[in-house]
Amino acid sequence: MIIDSHTHIGHILYPVGKNRVSNLPAEQLIEAMDKYSINQALVSSIEGAEFDSEKNPAPPGKQIPQLQSFKNLVKIIRQHDGTLPGSPGLKALLWIKPHTEDVTPALVQFIEENRDCIAGFKMHPALSNMSFRDERFLPYLKLADNLSMPVQVHTENDGRSDPAFVEQVAADFPGLDFVMVHMGLNTDNTEAIRIIRDNANIYGDTCEVEIDNVFKAMEVCGSEKILFGTDAIVHGTDTYKGYLPLIHELRSRPDKNDADNILYENCLRLFG
Repeated sequence: MIIDSHTHIGHILYPVGKNRVSNLPAEQLIEAMDKYSINQALVSSIEGAEFDSEKNPAPPGKQIPQLQSFKNLVKIIRQHDGTLPGSPGLKALLWIKPHTEDVTPALVQFIEENRDCIAGFKMHPALSNMSFRDERFLPYLKLADNLSMPVQVHTENDGRSDPAFVEQVAADFPGLDFVMVHMGLNTDNTEAIRIIRDNANIYGDTCEVEIDNVFKAMEVCGSEKILFGTDAIVHGTDTYKGYLPLIHELRSRPDKNDADNILYENCLRLFG
């Protein structure tokens, strides 16, 4: 079994991120998962991006309201819940909009009514253009803590998404689990690996991390602290092709538990 803990879908009218994506069809993700034998995936929608690729605020008329983006995603999740034999299963990670919106009673009610297909929250400080230490994240973090829903956080050393910020925030929420995706994008991952090792409630993922550093993280932190994640389908249907060597090397290791932990067990344990 393989569970991808870090995938995206969604359609917006402005390009976001370094890859300048704006249209990631759910059908393309399902096609990719089928092609590369990915059994399940956690999915967040790029509709949650509040700033574009140039760090400009997305025009208000083009922003999709937070609750509407959640409804759009959950509708797709219900269509691909893995109940059909041989069909990949999806679970939602709700990509929040703390820069432009807040937690509302309607949002909380929606989450509670749809817990069966919602696994956790996605927080992207870079595309919300604010530090993860910003107090506007707090209502969402408190909600995640109250609902025991893990938080996936984009990390890179950009003054907003730094792994050090995750460590500081996680210290205030010792009962809440955090997954630092990318383990510090475009770094040697050393700082993130240290933070994962030293904090029981912080994990990392393999997305855009060099294979050698994945194994370094596994050796330093233990294989139970690292999740398989890819950013599919940001790089197209064949995003998974670049992760085949990692999957092969994991499965070639003498201790089968290491591969099982990273490829699916840790995700099942954290997100349920």
